[in-house]
Amino acid sequence: MRRLIGTLFGPVALEQDDAWRRAEALLHDSLTPAQHASYSTTGYVELDSRLHTGRTYRVDGWRPVAVHEEGRFVGAVCIRPREHLPAPDVLLARKLMIEGAEEEFLRSGNWLQPAWRPAGAAPTVFLLLALLGPWLLQLRTLGGWGIAAALTLLCAPAFVAVRQFRRGRQSGFRFGRSAR
Repeated sequence: MRRLIGTLFGPVALEQDDAWRRAEALLHDSLTPAQHASYSTTGYVELDSRLHTGRTYRVDGWRPVAVHEEGRFVGAVCIRPREHLPAPDVLLARKLMIEGAEEEFLRSGNWLQPAWRPAGAAPTVFLLLALLGPWLLQLRTLGGWGIAAALTLLCAPAFVAVRQFRRGRQSGFRFGRSAR
């Protein structure tokens, strides 16, 4: 118990609070008024790409940087500092890297693809089937309507995943590290 109280209220916690306040002050001084208003209300800052027209980066200090093209989410770039930093410092570092060295940012970060792509959706579909399988089998006791409902519920996730994949392909979106 003493260790927990020391961690929450001890000198290390006070130093972390001071570091957070300094990071918030630096972030406030480094953002435009519109960016700071966005950060205050949403917790993130949106930056337009200088290399790719129609691309926007949604930057915060906690999650990977979300990438939107023409308003549609196409993936995220995960890039973290080697040492623990307050989230406002991480946000500012990402912001400055995107604005000053966007190509290096994209090359250095790990590209995370949306989960609805078939490679990411298949495990999810199988997990849903395993979890819902016994319940869906009980629907057969309702006769033809129960079987039809069970088949519909079984096929719906796969149908949505394939539809989203085709829509993404038709739009010309490219995924992976080479997406530029």
